[in-house]
Amino acid sequence: MKKKLIAILCALIAILICAGLFVFTNLAKRVPENPPGTIGNTSGNLYNGGLFCESDGYVYFSNPYDGNSLYRMRPDESEMKKLITTQVASINADGNYLYYYQGGSGGSAGLGFLISTTGIYRVKKDRPKDVVCLDRVLGKYVILADNTVYYTSSDDEISLKSIGIDGENAQTLLQLDILPVSVQDGTFYYINNEDNLHLMAYNLTTQASRQVLTEDIYMPIIEGTTVYGIDIHDDYALVKLNITTGEKTLLDSDRTDLINLSDSYIYYQTSGKTPQLKRIRRDGSDMAVVRDGAHSNINTTSGYVYFTGFGSTTPVYKTSTSGPINVTTFDEASRVALEEINKANK
Repeated sequence: MKKKLIAILCALIAILICAGLFVFTNLAKRVPENPPGTIGNTSGNLYNGGLFCESDGYVYFSNPYDGNSLYRMRPDESEMKKLITTQVASINADGNYLYYYQGGSGGSAGLGFLISTTGIYRVKKDRPKDVVCLDRVLGKYVILADNTVYYTSSDDEISLKSIGIDGENAQTLLQLDILPVSVQDGTFYYINNEDNLHLMAYNLTTQASRQVLTEDIYMPIIEGTTVYGIDIHDDYALVKLNITTGEKTLLDSDRTDLINLSDSYIYYQTSGKTPQLKRIRRDGSDMAVVRDGAHSNINTTSGYVYFTGFGSTTPVYKTSTSGPINVTTFDEASRVALEEINKANK
């Protein structure tokens, strides 16, 4: 009788241990929900490839000196560290994870994993080995909004898709070729490129579209009631509009190709006979040339604005985001990348 009781107790303990392990494992895998209003990166950065993303005291970036691998640093470029070996773009962040588009293959024996397909991925900030593919697609323009990742897919027809941060509830939302990165209060803002190019809004809850303005604004960046963007029908001038009153303010009449915003300035690339990267305050004052020539990949952080020559990935140039203009090269990224490459080749 005593032996039978002991056997029953041992069985119960084993069941409890297994149940505890099951619960612990599932809790460890659970992706915590984000607070309302979470946005993974700025619209301006995502229009420019999403190569830099600032979150919780760090800047996560795609390092072109190391095959566009994912790196991390402080805003002052200290504590630089390689996280994963894979080609990343459209980087987004919440409190626990990074979300990005992987456009190529990569692997590292030291990190213990191999990624060989393109798609939308999630990686834990503090455990870069924990990589999860959310959707294996050809695409771009990824943005995290609250607990959903939105992205364009060009596998068959170009479309706007979404998937939960836990990898569930995948949907196709719109069969449109749009830039889905300007988000505010649960609404995408985009231009109606299938019809009249007017500024549109897409409600993420009701999945209904409405026209906001009859203005044709490319690369709209929404902040409150103000839209910053490129006026297609005014020779691609840089403008801002009040979406409540419809009032439009001309900021620069030069043809504009790319824009991004910092807290103090608008950074924008102009074209024509004398292409220039410029900056101007949001009220249209203090216009200045950052660098002569054609540039792209204009990404902002709290410390620096980073950019490259048009059609090039290196060198990466930088200047202070809000301080005096002083263009130098992003040498620390090159130096650390060389160390990482030499380490991998040993």
